[in-house]
Amino acid sequence: MSLPSGIADELKKILGPEGFLESEEDLRSFAYDLFANHKPDAVALPATVEEVSAVMRLCNQRHVPVYPRGSGTSLAGCPVPVLGGLVLCSSRMNKVLEVSVTDRLARAQAGCVTGDLQKAAAAKGLMYPPNPTSCLYSTIGGNVATNAGGASGAKYGVTRDYLLGLTAVMPDGEIVRMGNRCQKDVTGFDLPRLICGSEGLLAFIAEVTVKLVPLPESVRTALAYFSDAAEAGSVVTDIVGHRILPCTLELMDGVFLKTVAEVYGVPCPEGAGAALLIEVDGPDMVLEGQMKTIEAICRDHKAIGMEFAHSEEERDILWKARRGGTAALVRKADRLVTLDYAVPVSLLPRALKIMESLAQEHRCDVVTIAHAADGNLHPMVLYSPSDPEQDAAYRAFCDASTRAILELGGTISGEHGIGLEKRKYMPMQLGDEQMRIMRGVCRLFDPYGIMNPGKLER
Repeated sequence: MSLPSGIADELKKILGPEGFLESEEDLRSFAYDLFANHKPDAVALPATVEEVSAVMRLCNQRHVPVYPRGSGTSLAGCPVPVLGGLVLCSSRMNKVLEVSVTDRLARAQAGCVTGDLQKAAAAKGLMYPPNPTSCLYSTIGGNVATNAGGASGAKYGVTRDYLLGLTAVMPDGEIVRMGNRCQKDVTGFDLPRLICGSEGLLAFIAEVTVKLVPLPESVRTALAYFSDAAEAGSVVTDIVGHRILPCTLELMDGVFLKTVAEVYGVPCPEGAGAALLIEVDGPDMVLEGQMKTIEAICRDHKAIGMEFAHSEEERDILWKARRGGTAALVRKADRLVTLDYAVPVSLLPRALKIMESLAQEHRCDVVTIAHAADGNLHPMVLYSPSDPEQDAAYRAFCDASTRAILELGGTISGEHGIGLEKRKYMPMQLGDEQMRIMRGVCRLFDPYGIMNPGKLER
């Protein structure tokens, strides 16, 4: 579509010259995430909540599609403007507004980079635990919109577990402040959590209030190598079975490790088919015993080798494989799609075997990593969309793996969200009743259907 006549001039008056973009280069820059690509008709960059309100009111009156966007790090097509319209980006609303030690909370504008919020909290001896791999460039508003998780989810939870309140701008431009600064509040419906994970379908998130926790006294890090991913998965269930809950338990398969070794020169032991990056945090006296138990479990499962970090520099080295792996894989194929499943932790070894079997059956190039302590696995498919055979193999693998995960009692998304990637699969998990309720909520918030259209059938 194209914008209605005269609306561009009205938007320029609201936003000023720096807040409205319409050149071809700018439109391309706001067209994509890491899954899909479609150009908007224009881009709005509001600097205040009031500007957001004015833009939303105007778009609602003229029935212009609005696509909320943070920094575009989504892996599922969540912010992609598939029907054109207006991208409403929070990048100019990027400040940490407050960090309170006494109230154990922080307030930030939606466009604040999550890593910047974490640093501001750490400077006062506090921690914002949700830690998506993209935290150095994803925004807190986007994290709330997708209910982002990450490597520390098993111990600390996901974004919704730290959400105290938010300022939302409704489709008609109304500014609504939900929640408050209280650590406990059971008054009324939990509207902040309703907005959390709604992927821009209900409102524009303008400001967020999150709770913080004290920084742990210490962190211990180890990297253990195994012959295959299923064996590494069995180590995960053993560690959790010993009532140890690591803050990080990342599983990487052999192809992932070899790719990192080729691209970045990170050494990988001969015969390693998988690795576990393991971190525990808390009091020193507790961690010593936990790490000894973890080492014994790894040895019992015939670990090929183990490395331990004795300094922050050595910890960064052990993390290098995990942090750099996806970027390394992108260099190997025309397209990389990161799927996002979760199963009960007890079924993780079985799920990993199923993914390997399905990849072989469909002749699909699949690399698997996992936030293993909470059963969240990411099969990453490398293929060329322009090759009909590879494209068909990718689609067949996605269909088969999704059905297999649901048969295990798992979920089609543990943390990335639905967006465009999983929209056709969502009814398979939720059923007609839940889908009907969700559509009704969307119509209540957004009668004209302007918010992120094309992602959920109304």
